[in-house]
Amino acid sequence: MAKILVVDDSKLIRMQLQNMLVNLGHEVFLAEDGNSGYEQYKELQPDLVTMDINMPNMNGLLAVQTIIKEFPEAVIIMVSSIEDRSMTYECIGAGAIDFINKPIHIDELKEKIDEALE
Repeated sequence: MAKILVVDDSKLIRMQLQNMLVNLGHEVFLAEDGNSGYEQYKELQPDLVTMDINMPNMNGLLAVQTIIKEFPEAVIIMVSSIEDRSMTYECIGAGAIDFINKPIHIDELKEKIDEALE
């Protein structure tokens, strides 16, 4: 069981991911934007973060950069519906280790998380 922080401005997506991850046996924490995601990361030190890109206050790219700067060992998977590959590459370049496209499929989510936590 891993401690996973889900950062997404959509309450529906947060709840969907929470349900999937709890069903996979993980402990889940939620944040609604990059600012709260960063603050919760500092407090919780989770094993893994799922991070949306488009969010108010602090977007996912800036949140990844901020977290990785202070915690270079952070494991972050981007979860977004953005089709812009350049943004995907920017997030990976900033320190995210992988990317999942929305809509989220539990098999892909499980596979990516298992790989990330190895």
